[in-house]
Amino acid sequence: MIRMASWPMAAFFSFCLVLGVAGCGRAGPGGESPAHSSEDHHDSEEHGGTLHLVQAAQEVLGITIVPAEVKPLEQTLEVTGQIAQDTDRIVHVNAPEAGSVTKLLVTSGQRVEAQQPLAELTPSNTMDPVEVLAPQAGLILGVHVSSGAPADPLTCLLTIADLSRVWATFDVYEQDIGRLQVGQRIEAQSVAYPDRVFRGTIVFISPQVDQDTRTIKVRADIENPEYALKLGMFVTGTVYIPTADEALVVPQEAVQHIEDKDVVFVQTEPERFEPRDVRIGTATRTQAHILEGLQAGELVAASGSFHLKAELLKETLEEGHAH
Repeated sequence: MIRMASWPMAAFFSFCLVLGVAGCGRAGPGGESPAHSSEDHHDSEEHGGTLHLVQAAQEVLGITIVPAEVKPLEQTLEVTGQIAQDTDRIVHVNAPEAGSVTKLLVTSGQRVEAQQPLAELTPSNTMDPVEVLAPQAGLILGVHVSSGAPADPLTCLLTIADLSRVWATFDVYEQDIGRLQVGQRIEAQSVAYPDRVFRGTIVFISPQVDQDTRTIKVRADIENPEYALKLGMFVTGTVYIPTADEALVVPQEAVQHIEDKDVVFVQTEPERFEPRDVRIGTATRTQAHILEGLQAGELVAASGSFHLKAELLKETLEEGHAH
């Protein structure tokens, strides 16, 4: 997060708008309303005109600009499952040679980096200790020896799991399985982290139906860079299924709800935004199908568009008080 020294974000935002605000429909210095071309009207006057936001404010507020695009629609399927208890990213660390464990340098549950010392071993034929190093980064799942214990190359000292990617197994009902394919993207969420999304890909679809639940196991490879997801944790998943139908779409975050209408903020100039009423068809967590109100190629505010909504509502309220 970018912090403005001693300035609240709202105050900074208002200041930046004052630097070049288009009046949001207010009268100019001579008492006349600002002029608009016919292209500038659309439905924006209903929402109070246009907003003028300087580039510096756009960057601080994290406002990104994207084009409305014609591309295949996505359907979604909600599934439930859990993070698998097993993983193929486990290594067992054995003693490099016969001797005794002089010192353990890590404990179970600790995260380690590749080549980090894990233990010290004193070989049988010398008194010089040897360091046992981590072959990969990961989490210590188990420490299987104690200090002073004898060890040889067949002795497993520790177990390390790289949990930066984990398997998740989901139950999919029989009637939905025909929509799924290996390679489709999926997003997982956990009640432990309600505001976080963990992205992944379907890697396996079981050929067998569970006779009791009439569901089919689907496995996904899920990104877990901070090891937030734990083995055995319950998760929900959203599978994104592309269709053959193409449509005009924008990111879901570009659509704001204002006065019972769906609105996007169209960038008409580098520092000018016009609120535009649109009619939405299919909507998913990531995209919204635009039926009316927008043309392909028009630029809209995506991330951070809620800041524009807040300022528009503020300007509308101020105008109401002025009248």
